[in-house]
Amino acid sequence: MSDPEVAISYIKYFFPEVARIADFESLSLENSIGIRPSLKQFEADVIYRCRFKGKGDDHFYFCLLFEHKSKPDPHVAVQVGFYIMELMFRAVRRGGQKPEPVLPLIFYNGKKKWEPKTLMELFSDHPHLSTLEPYIPNFDFLYQDASSLSPEELLRLDLSYFRSAMMAMAFRYRQHLIFQYIEPIFGGALGKEKIMAITTYLLGVGERSEETFLEKLKTMLGIRFWSECSQILFWTRRDEGA
Repeated sequence: MSDPEVAISYIKYFFPEVARIADFESLSLENSIGIRPSLKQFEADVIYRCRFKGKGDDHFYFCLLFEHKSKPDPHVAVQVGFYIMELMFRAVRRGGQKPEPVLPLIFYNGKKKWEPKTLMELFSDHPHLSTLEPYIPNFDFLYQDASSLSPEELLRLDLSYFRSAMMAMAFRYRQHLIFQYIEPIFGGALGKEKIMAITTYLLGVGERSEETFLEKLKTMLGIRFWSECSQILFWTRRDEGA
């Protein structure tokens, strides 16, 4: 999602109501939040800043949170709430500007089914909720569970790097589908950087060795493609060791 092409396609497809108000030509990748040493665990994966459509200069943030833990995080609302307030504070700190809206997008592709709870839902069984409710901050999420997407729905996406990335991530825990759909997964990954990104991701989440994976690619996609993947991995490993 740090690739603007993927981020824009993701928002346009899954959240068209947000796309309608966003001037994507102004989209810029921001530094992640990791300011206080005591809160190092709070580090957003990807943050974009974007103008609203129209003549004004108002901006808002997409805060894209990737949940790659082995199990759902019951307190993700606390983490996202930190991002929201920190980003608003950044705007206020810049010469007393007014706060900018923050839209938290949670992207999940874990093994278990998960529906993130809001802050209010975390306190739903509190015995004094009726008294405390006005003082509990609350917000909703733009949430997508990629693991619930069917291969048929993913294949309906236009051939692009976005489709390749979504299929690779959606099949993280459905690894039998990775080789079944290996050709469409790599179909939109044009160029060495994108091929490398998809290959590295699949190797990172796959329960197989690099040699086994590349041999399977060789069989399914042909010697030329396998050779290119092998060369990319070789030069990357060499650069990492340099």
